[in-house]
Amino acid sequence: MNDMSGSLRKPSLAPEDLASPQLFRLLLRLGLPAMFGLSINAAHHTINMVFVGMIGEDQIAAIMIVLPILMLVAAFGEGIGVGVATEVGRALGAGKRSRASTLASVSLAAGVAFGAASAVVIVVFPSFLVFGATPALEPLAQHYLLIIAVSIPLTMAQIILDFLAIAEGNARFSMWTLVACFALNMILDPIMIFGFGLGLQGVAIATILSQLVALSIYGAYHARRLGTIRPTFGWRFGDLRHLKPILAVGAPTTLTSLATAGAIAAMLSVAGTFHGEDGIAGVGIALRLLAVGALPVIGISLGAQSILSFAWGRGDISRVLSATRILTAVTSAVGGVYGLTAVIFSEHLASFLTDNASVVSIAGQVIIATHLPFLLFGVRQTLLVLFQAQGRPKAALAVGLAQNGYLLFPLLALLPPFFGFSGLLWAMFLASALTGLLSCFCLARSLGALRQRAAEPLTAIRSHPRFCP
Repeated sequence: MNDMSGSLRKPSLAPEDLASPQLFRLLLRLGLPAMFGLSINAAHHTINMVFVGMIGEDQIAAIMIVLPILMLVAAFGEGIGVGVATEVGRALGAGKRSRASTLASVSLAAGVAFGAASAVVIVVFPSFLVFGATPALEPLAQHYLLIIAVSIPLTMAQIILDFLAIAEGNARFSMWTLVACFALNMILDPIMIFGFGLGLQGVAIATILSQLVALSIYGAYHARRLGTIRPTFGWRFGDLRHLKPILAVGAPTTLTSLATAGAIAAMLSVAGTFHGEDGIAGVGIALRLLAVGALPVIGISLGAQSILSFAWGRGDISRVLSATRILTAVTSAVGGVYGLTAVIFSEHLASFLTDNASVVSIAGQVIIATHLPFLLFGVRQTLLVLFQAQGRPKAALAVGLAQNGYLLFPLLALLPPFFGFSGLLWAMFLASALTGLLSCFCLARSLGALRQRAAEPLTAIRSHPRFCP
């Protein structure tokens, strides 16, 4: 048994040294696996849509109706994940490994409990939750939602475990676990949909089975103590107090995801008003493709977050500044290349997901409106990660809620009633572009403040109370 355990403790499974002086190399070793893992996620969802599109456009629209509901639940998992990853990174940077393990254990238990409670609510109130569906779509959406509800506690656990692996510097393990999960899901999709004739319900079953495999991998990882963090079931009731700082740091991510879910529901509703099911499917395809580009940028940022949090916990401002500069350059390059490519080949990309000419035309217009301002998405994401590492939830919330919150909803209320579907396109474009410009301004201010502090001797870190320092 000892020999086997020792053989598994090979370098490829060990966390990275977050204090490594080779900063750019470290960022690549953490950011690229996280980026690749989330890119596989995006590819999985895109291929998923291809299989669903083979069934029909109504099935695509039904999934898009359910998507905001699942995003509402996942938003809490992401918030807990970001919060615990940031707090764990700081604890490890300060040399408090025991505290890091306690934070991980309590967060995982809280996430699973919330997921189970959410699943119960969905099972009890399925018809209420799909209120935005047309009469033709409601039965499909409701049946899919009831099955996928089983996966919600599993989703919460997987999200938090992914964040914990990245936080301790083991983005590679997270990546390979995601690869295994999504590869299995993509294999099971056509088997369940066409082989067993389950249709849309087969998509939900394939998701559940692949999640069980991913959680089994994580269970073996922690059971064999291959990482730095030691999640256990032995935490005490009093340890729940540790949830307060975790939830405080993760609240902006949760609220941002909630706003995004509401924004998607609102945009789909407006699209359906002008173009019916074709409008819903077209906007849904464009938003799926937007996620393909967003997830790699988010993945790189997640890898960098562990570096920034660790450095901030140590009080190493120069390292925080250098990592932020590198992250800005990398995320801007990735977002810029993808955004331009999507704009140039907008209808060609949409045609991969459907052969309906009306849906392709609508999707092409939405792709241009959403992907042109995507050139600044990397700046926004870098700023959010920096604010989270610094423990500045109010600043992160102000940036996170801009695009799909306090900028988008007023534009949706003003423009579509006067300009129809074109008003929806302009609302989506302006909300994203204005958020990008706001992010550029605040990041410039933040980098200036970091340069000033880097010239000072290393001292204890205090959170910034202001929005843009």
